[in-house]
Amino acid sequence: MKVIKVLNNSLVLIEDGEGKEAIVMGKGIGFNSHVGDLIPREKVEKLFMVQENLPGAEYLNAFAAMPEEIFQMTALVMQMAQQELSHPLRPQIFFTLTDHLMFAVERSRKGIMLQNRVLFEVQRFWPAEFNLAQQVVARLNSQFQLELPPEEAGNIAFHLVNGQSEHSDTSQTLLAMRMLKDIFNIIQYHAWITIDTSSLNYSRFLIHMQFFIQRMFAGQLNHSQGNALLPQIIRQHPRMHRCALVINDYVKKMLEVEMTDDELLWLIVHLVRIAEAPAD
Repeated sequence: MKVIKVLNNSLVLIEDGEGKEAIVMGKGIGFNSHVGDLIPREKVEKLFMVQENLPGAEYLNAFAAMPEEIFQMTALVMQMAQQELSHPLRPQIFFTLTDHLMFAVERSRKGIMLQNRVLFEVQRFWPAEFNLAQQVVARLNSQFQLELPPEEAGNIAFHLVNGQSEHSDTSQTLLAMRMLKDIFNIIQYHAWITIDTSSLNYSRFLIHMQFFIQRMFAGQLNHSQGNALLPQIIRQHPRMHRCALVINDYVKKMLEVEMTDDELLWLIVHLVRIAEAPAD
């Protein structure tokens, strides 16, 4: 790993053996390092690949001016996410998340509070990400003596949601949020269900729908060579089948994608579960 630029004592921009740029983090890794030096791998604690669409000089200058505590906070968040979220964060989110945390600190110090108009939806449909984001806000407030509002947890959670998918971006996350909200309303109206959002079955259903929508975006539908269970499930649960068909029509309208029999089967199964008493 060859040094391209020393950002500070703990961060160095390097070029790997394949000619790709990355930022490496390590205690004192930038001290006495110079352009062209080779960084021993044993000194590297974290490695973050540089996003191709980031402007070189602009992000390097911004990163060089940031306090090391912000980078340490981002690394801690990514470590916590690996333990608490369903999927690990992409290494590339290190840059956008660091930039956001720094911006949040600067805004708070200037008394600028941004309203989050989708706070309720983020909290409702991505509870794990929101819970982690609340922990981050508490740590920022404590470490930097700030008073970040609860809304900031929604902003951070939004980054965590985006950071879990290779194909996700802000527009897709907003669309997914809208679709989850619409599907939630379809279920309550067409299946005559009052959904208990505190139940385990609801949590399972929510995770299923999140990954279902991601598969729709990526064009990765679940297929099988015929599903013998589907006709039986339809006969046993005609009301949930009708509700699933309404959801299918909605998905087809929004994404121009139609559910496979596998997807339809699992949707009905989850609808049946959330209509039952909460699981223990």
